[in-house]
Amino acid sequence: MVSLYQPEKYKVFLGSGKSLGFCTVWNEAESLFNKSKILREKTAILGTLYSRSGVNIILRNLALNPQIRKFFLWGSGGLSNTQFGVMGKSLIEKIWKDGMEDDGTVKGTKFKIEKEINVEVLKKIISNVEFVDISNLSFEEVEKYLENNNETSAPYMEPVRFPEAVLEKIETFPSEEVGWLARGNTILETWLRVVERIMRYGLIKGTQYGYQQRELIGVTWVIDGENPDSPDLSSASDWPEELIKVIGATEKYIKEYYSVFLSPEPPAGISYTYGNRLMNYPLKDRKLDQIEEVIIKQLKDSPDSRRAVATTLVPEVDAFSKEPPCITQLQALQSSGRLHFLATVRSHDIFKAAIPNAFGLRILQKRVTEKLGFELGQLQITSQSAHIYEQDWDNANQLMKCVFWERKPKTFNENTQNDPRGYMIINLERGKINVNFRGPQGEKLMNLEGETARELMSKIAQLDILSRSDHLLDIGAELQKAEIALKGGLNYSQDKLLNLNSK
Repeated sequence: MVSLYQPEKYKVFLGSGKSLGFCTVWNEAESLFNKSKILREKTAILGTLYSRSGVNIILRNLALNPQIRKFFLWGSGGLSNTQFGVMGKSLIEKIWKDGMEDDGTVKGTKFKIEKEINVEVLKKIISNVEFVDISNLSFEEVEKYLENNNETSAPYMEPVRFPEAVLEKIETFPSEEVGWLARGNTILETWLRVVERIMRYGLIKGTQYGYQQRELIGVTWVIDGENPDSPDLSSASDWPEELIKVIGATEKYIKEYYSVFLSPEPPAGISYTYGNRLMNYPLKDRKLDQIEEVIIKQLKDSPDSRRAVATTLVPEVDAFSKEPPCITQLQALQSSGRLHFLATVRSHDIFKAAIPNAFGLRILQKRVTEKLGFELGQLQITSQSAHIYEQDWDNANQLMKCVFWERKPKTFNENTQNDPRGYMIINLERGKINVNFRGPQGEKLMNLEGETARELMSKIAQLDILSRSDHLLDIGAELQKAEIALKGGLNYSQDKLLNLNSK
């Protein structure tokens, strides 16, 4: 009898076979299982491998089912063979080819299996279960191959159930819960801010898959300067290679993903992609290219149009689907000759899927912008459920410690860290503190004056005329210095230390 590890969490399908296990790489296991009688009859377990963490689940299921003596891995199609898609596959290959260190590290990598998984048991699994990679076969060839496999062997050991994985407890700070904003020049810079907010403030709750998540609701992140043809991944240059692969932050993978995102046809084994839904949307009588026939056409007819909107949802299909699209709507709006893209994401796995998706949206935005003759504007992504799954918490926590929590903070510098709303010139005039608020190009916008720092800080907060928290803190410190100088009869110069002997 087949026994499964947390079947309510990890979706697998049970066939009537005895000794064969079958795993796809990103291909949809359910659709293959439903359409193939051979798969249902020949395999004992059928599942899908999406990431390296999924390798732990495969190993746990093999330990529970020692009657399985052959383990087939099939990764065929566009997503299966991208760098992101083969991460789990290459790790499985390493385990069977090179084996394990005594501490659970896969030889030749820095990846450690879950500490609760007994390495000696794994070595026994590797010795007794034959691993067969059949990724080079078409699905028709896979069926013929399986049909000719009639091996049935006795179990090589008693079933072993490893203890549950225990993750590091991470504190959650209280927050406003709904409505967040993160801005940055590049996708990676902005993504880091989103991850930090989720790991600090995200509410721990369950999912429909059984495992836990840390979730923030209504997270909007805005990217202004990313050129998708030359992805800026410089801030990840000193990160561990394993982590970079997990989050998909490599130029090679990102550019491979472009071909999937920009194509109206889905890869083999995939029922749909975002490119497919956007550029080959199924109407009753034909297929609709929403990019060409809606977004581009609307903006050609009127550059000020608010009707340049595309959707990926097909109600009669997705209302009953267990895997509806995550990115649900895309809108293009033009202002001052710049074309902005605004994407709505109903469910967003921020740690593993968000970076590739953001770059896919950005490359599509650039293509549309070039066709219309506009300048490339900002990309706004609103993640209605921005979450990080529990299996990624440790990696996310360590990354945030390195990038934010344990790193020496930088002081705000208005010459290099521009506030898009403008800047403030502070001086003392006629026995008062004078604040001259100017726009980013130096244009005069507003004058404020008062006798105390608190009076002026309250006014600035009331008007909400600065956008950056580091800028606000810097101005608050300057206003306090100005008040000390005013009351003490000292000379005041913005951004310079007070000279207490300047009376």
